[in-house]
Formats: sequence, C-alpha cells, structure tokens
Amino acid sequence: MAQGATTLVIQGEKLARNDDINGAVEKFGKAQQWDNKLNFDFQARAKEFVNKGKAERSVDEGNSRLLDKKFKEALAAYTAALKLDPKVEIPISSWAELCWRGSLQKQAADVLPACEKAVALAPEDGGIRNSRGLARALTGNYQGAIEDFEAYIAQTEDKNSKAQRQRWVKDLRAGKNPFTDAEIKKLRN
Repeated sequence: MAQGATTLVIQGEKLARNDDINGAVEKFGKAQQWDNKLNFDFQARAKEFVNKGKAERSVDEGNSRLLDKKFKEALAAYTAALKLDPKVEIPISSWAELCWRGSLQKQAADVLPACEKAVALAPEDGGIRNSRGLARALTGNYQGAIEDFEAYIAQTEDKNSKAQRQRWVKDLRAGKNPFTDAEIKKLRN
C-alpha cells in the first residue's frame, strides 16, 4: 500500500473509533484514489472500528467501575465490550480482581462470571483458582471450591496461606462454610 494511502486508512480507522463513520468512509475513499489496489467495504470497515472504539470505551468504563467498587457495573461494562469486539483486551488481572474483591463484598453470585472468565484465560494460575474458590464457596458450590483451593495449595510456597486454605477445605468437606463475617473481614484486610 502506498505511504499516503496507508496514512489515510489509519486516519479513517481513528475517525471510526470515535464514531465518525462518514469521515472514515471519506478517508477510505481518498486512500483508494491513492492506491487502487485497496478493495474493501468502506462502510463495513468503518462499522468494525466504531465497535472497536465503543468496546475500548466500555473496558475503560469497567476499569473505572472496578476502582469504584461497583462490581456489577464493572462486569456489565466488560461483558458489553466483549459483545462489541470479541478481541478487545481485558487483562486477566481485571477479571481476577473483580472476582476476588466482588466476592469479599458479598457479591459472589454477581461476579462469578468474571471468576469463570479469569480461570478460562489462566486455568493453571493458582491465585485465580483461589479467587474462584472463594466465590464458589460463597455461592454454595463447596465441591468446586475444594477443587480450586486444592489447586492453589498445590502451587503456593506460602506456608500460612497453604494452612489457611487447608482449614477451609477441611470445613468445606464437613459441609461447613468457613467464610464467616469475621473471616471475610480478615481477608479484606
């Protein structure tokens, strides 16, 4: 692609990301005048980049809601971003933080989809499995919680954390929820 045409296409994509479909289509048309080998559907390309822009703004919104401890809203924003652009980048750490912090704020049922997403992206990560284990325990899935805590126990070098999770697993096996208000308060700190 000719240098000038490349610049025009990039400018068009940027306009589309900022919701200016007409401006984008115009830039794509000018690019094609510079390089007649350019052959793509201008309107479709513009719409694709409009969605990318909206998805990126939804991720920013999700990050902002996460910082504000508005976990349901954060999850909704991330989910909306993925619907607009399935390839949009939402860091695993955002999903994991949403899972852990939301669970500690007694919103485990609401944030469980974030936990599942984090584990799907990093199934071997013991810390992420630990977060999902908490959410699972708080939503009554004791068997799933046991599996997640055992994955964490197998990976951690921290003797105190390991002992704590082993106590949780023992309670869960006995059908007892170890996550009392006092335990949750300790975990928040």
